[in-house]
Amino acid sequence: MTDGRRPEFVMISTFRLRTEDGFMIAAFVIDERECESPAHLKSIRNEALTEIQRRHIAGEFETRRAKAGELPSTLPRWAEFKRQWEVAHEEP
Repeated sequence: MTDGRRPEFVMISTFRLRTEDGFMIAAFVIDERECESPAHLKSIRNEALTEIQRRHIAGEFETRRAKAGELPSTLPRWAEFKRQWEVAHEEP
């Protein structure tokens, strides 16, 4: 948050990717603590959702409140996941 104030709670959105065998695995995270504002989190999430739908990637978002003192996730962030997906699914 850019104004220095800490909100009562912050949101974390995790995208769970459905594998070919039907399992759900955590693929990337959008953490409001790393965003300029709640609106910034929403814009990243909307961008990700639009791209996921465009590419027909099966999965779902889980959004929850961060726990007090919770460490940042080690999962990639949206931009990193998008780059990895593009490289892995490039047309030869």
